[in-house]
Amino acid sequence: MPELPEVEAARRGIAEQLLGRVCTGYELYRPRLIAASTGLTLDAIVGDPLEDVGRWGKYLWLVFPEVALLVHLKLTGQLVARGSSIPGFAAGHPVPPYDAPLPHKSTALRLDFAPDARLYLTDVRHFARVQLVLPNELPETLAALRLGPDALGPEFTLDALRRGLARRRGTSIKAALLDQTVVAGLGNIYVDESLWFAQLHPQRPVGSLKDGEVARLYEAIRAILAIAVPIGGAKILNGRAVPTVGEFPYVHGRAGQPCPRCGAAIVKRTIAGRGTYFCPRCQPEPTATGAPVAEQASASVPAS
Repeated sequence: MPELPEVEAARRGIAEQLLGRVCTGYELYRPRLIAASTGLTLDAIVGDPLEDVGRWGKYLWLVFPEVALLVHLKLTGQLVARGSSIPGFAAGHPVPPYDAPLPHKSTALRLDFAPDARLYLTDVRHFARVQLVLPNELPETLAALRLGPDALGPEFTLDALRRGLARRRGTSIKAALLDQTVVAGLGNIYVDESLWFAQLHPQRPVGSLKDGEVARLYEAIRAILAIAVPIGGAKILNGRAVPTVGEFPYVHGRAGQPCPRCGAAIVKRTIAGRGTYFCPRCQPEPTATGAPVAEQASASVPAS
């Protein structure tokens, strides 16, 4: 699923290449993509400039004078911009390949911008959604989602993480971090990466974490996003990691490969309903009391 780094890459691409351009038309290939308040259609954006683009967690919005598009790429959504007047960009799920001919058979929407730029939304699983709302209703619509602090924003502080985790003390740390009301933007990939970086087993009960471990987790999330965001996210193809910066991603998609920190074989297990990757040596298994069964390995992390 496209997570915060991938959606942020799309936001930055749109902001740098399409912001201020007039929408000259569109093609809606899959009508079910659109959810709209009564009377709102994509016709309202034609002839108007794109005035704003923003992101919170995994949600992206494009604001025109008369309507705002609130986009969620879900499991396999992808945004690609092309045109002779722009450099172009691609972000989101890596299938179809970013350089595939467009429109693809699974392309759901194309937005056209003057003079010849095009923004494609493609989704091979057809789960992505675009909600149309009035621009002045966008803040209320976002508030109704009850998202936690954006993991890349100033509101995501150590205290904010502590407060969010305090509401999920009875669950595993993996499940808690997947909860978008705790922190918005993290998904399966970056939760696995953050827990490896912090040397915390994904099945550790939240209530067993000490203050120092929560602080270490907070710094791990920030460190992992600092690696992932500039490169547009981790590269995972057919369930296997494709390292791009140093050995990142460190564990996700690397079952059976050596841990970059200690050399033990990375394992995959279903935790919180998701395929989860971790190092059994660096991230000690919790006991019945929630405490790790062994002392943690050295906290050194490979250079990236």
